[in-house]
Amino acid sequence: MDPISLLLLMLFVAFAIAGPWLALTAMRKLADPVPVYLPVLVAVIVLIITCWLSVSGMLYSAGVLVGTLTVFSIMFLLVTLAVVTPYCWFRKPERNGDSWLSLALLAFIGNFLTYFTILDGVRPDRPLPFFGSRFPGSGNLLDLIVSGSGLGEAVYSVHFPCYIVLMMAALWLDVLFISAVYFGLLSVLPVPTELPKK
Repeated sequence: MDPISLLLLMLFVAFAIAGPWLALTAMRKLADPVPVYLPVLVAVIVLIITCWLSVSGMLYSAGVLVGTLTVFSIMFLLVTLAVVTPYCWFRKPERNGDSWLSLALLAFIGNFLTYFTILDGVRPDRPLPFFGSRFPGSGNLLDLIVSGSGLGEAVYSVHFPCYIVLMMAALWLDVLFISAVYFGLLSVLPVPTELPKK
């Protein structure tokens, strides 16, 4: 296994297992209980910083190892924030026992979805793929906005620096939707009680 694949695998596991717990712990230092807007605000700040890195060329001028690890770290962080946001909204204090497992499961699913964002190969002679081919929900919405604004040629060209930021935003929205559905369903289920001992 080459070093980049090994480091990506280690990042995948670290963000899936410890990412949501560390994010919640850090945000609880600012406000306890964590308000819903806090992870959303952090995600917007991360996307703005990513856009700045992409437009300035720093993201692409770094070596292959540094660039790859930076992009995947940002994507895994956005997945973590997308998992934490609905947890803060739907959290029930009496359901503390299963929160770590639920957060880790959703982070694992979201991190796995991250790898689907890179499956379409980029060829220098062709435009970049539509967002809808990578993200069925938010990607189609982004494609609709891009085509409606008339910026399709610019956005899908290989040299458009903000394509990766739009791709990360679509990933964040899809994982946010999956997590919101999961925690929403979990919040309406009754809290399990212990069975009486015979």
